[in-house]
Amino acid sequence: MKIYQVILKPLTGFGTPIKGDTLFGHICWQIYYDKELFGKDLNTLLSDYSTNPFCIVSSAFSYKDRKIYLKRPSLPLQFLFDLPEDELIERRKELKNREYFVFQNPLPPLQKINYFSFPKEDSFIFNDEQVRCTINRFLGTTSRGGFAPFVVTKTWYMTDLAVFIGIREDISIDRAIEALRRVGSFGFGKDATAGWGKFEVISYEEIDFYKNCSNTVNAYYTLSPALPEENVKYLKIFYEPFIRFGRHGDILSLSKNPFKAPILLADEGAVFVPEKFEQKIYIGKAIYNVSSIEKNAITQGYALVIPVEVDYGKIQNKY
Repeated sequence: MKIYQVILKPLTGFGTPIKGDTLFGHICWQIYYDKELFGKDLNTLLSDYSTNPFCIVSSAFSYKDRKIYLKRPSLPLQFLFDLPEDELIERRKELKNREYFVFQNPLPPLQKINYFSFPKEDSFIFNDEQVRCTINRFLGTTSRGGFAPFVVTKTWYMTDLAVFIGIREDISIDRAIEALRRVGSFGFGKDATAGWGKFEVISYEEIDFYKNCSNTVNAYYTLSPALPEENVKYLKIFYEPFIRFGRHGDILSLSKNPFKAPILLADEGAVFVPEKFEQKIYIGKAIYNVSSIEKNAITQGYALVIPVEVDYGKIQNKY
């Protein structure tokens, strides 16, 4: 599998944040409607998805001034800041607000990275609210109950976005880029039919996270929500929980049960520390049995990973 860094330009507000599992679902719908897009139909591509995934997509990260801003790893502060314990406690609130770091390839050890925060006015994301209502056709106006005005939240990305796509080597990246262009043209996520979620693809290039990588790396930093595989032993997994209350897209959103079963995932930014480190491009697994109306429905539980170095001694000594 090869990995590509893709830069997107948001054109509208978004009703759904761009996360890897949902973006993968949108790409699958594009393949479903155009069997020539990836050279094979969707059922063929998904037939060995549990052992040989054809495509893995990351969540979106802010991209500004040719820099990608990633989410701070979900580790206790003592793994991220090389400070005495007293100072960690005293500055705990300020350090916890440092939510970002600039991606470098390769990454230095986690304790050597400069984590930082932005003033609220320079935030990468701005949340807006929009009032909507439904008109009662008998009265010609809004009223109480189901016709009462309500508020929906809209997210604006204030910078360009970077996503990473892993593509199996028998598939051209041009096909995945075309799928992304179509998703961006139609709209991503909630209220795409109302004009939300539009973006365009600006550029893409291949990237190798293991190029010039130190031989002291011993863990994986995830780039999208992931579900750990059962057959790999992890010494420790540091993560923020993320529950996906999934919903079918496209025509299945109008079915008698458009909702999928909720799934508990490790959100992007998790750090998986294996007992035995190997050079892996991705971790995780495919997730089946998420729908009561579509037995072939699959959710991406895979995540592309960046190799990182954590303080192994602190883990063995239980911090």
